[in-house]
Amino acid sequence: MTLHILVVGASDTGRAPMAAALLRRLVQQRGLGVDVASAGVVGHDDDPPEQEARAAMLTFGLDIDGHRARSATDELISAADEIVAVDSGTARALRARFPAAGSRIWSLGELAGRNRDVPDPFRMQVGAWMTYARELEAMLTAACDSGRWSAIAEPERIERNEAPVTTTPSLPATQPTVALAHVLRLLDLLLEMPEVLDWAAARMRIEAAIGPATQPRTIVDMASPYGGLLRAALALSATPPKPAQAVALRAAFTRLERPITADGLTWLSAQIGGWAALE
Repeated sequence: MTLHILVVGASDTGRAPMAAALLRRLVQQRGLGVDVASAGVVGHDDDPPEQEARAAMLTFGLDIDGHRARSATDELISAADEIVAVDSGTARALRARFPAAGSRIWSLGELAGRNRDVPDPFRMQVGAWMTYARELEAMLTAACDSGRWSAIAEPERIERNEAPVTTTPSLPATQPTVALAHVLRLLDLLLEMPEVLDWAAARMRIEAAIGPATQPRTIVDMASPYGGLLRAALALSATPPKPAQAVALRAAFTRLERPITADGLTWLSAQIGGWAALE
């Protein structure tokens, strides 16, 4: 059977969509037949996620840009097999509002076996959002590892005769503009807050985006060989890039907003040749 889990936060624009995206990937990696959605106690209906939430999720290789907030309704609560509140306060509010669903409502801390609530990072800087996103992931992992959901949901790979899902970084879409937008946002974070960005993880995401982002748009577009040069630049950046190198990386990817010419290849080759000198 498919297990339907509803993650509920306060407004469905911050922790709830982040936790839902993280949980969705965790159950997919385990090959479980689990459907994950989110809502808010008083959802800011149709609002997009907070900008900091979108940026934090991008560093995890997850795109929540398309999410739109919604309020927890009788219909949503009734349709959920389990309701996961992002904190104990939200769990209490849900139990009071939906008493018939009380046995299906759990706080994330309860499921993870931890006496802990992940704070709401609203109005905090993106570094705090990234820290709390990592804590959400750790608690969701503990909840998954408890075997609670795997005992209920049948493995999808058995039902569909598929191989287990791997953890290789991937992108939610392959269109060049989408892949490029992901890279530019990561590089903006690198330039603005290098101390909070996990460069090793970000570098893997950027590497995964090069193929989709360098799909030729015209017959004369030299994007494909340009992609090889971008990979060479990343190979020289095993450690976090210096400020000038980060600026050069962003400039190199920005050139993909238009077809690449021979001049573009020459320019990037020169940048790579003097990479070590960039401070």
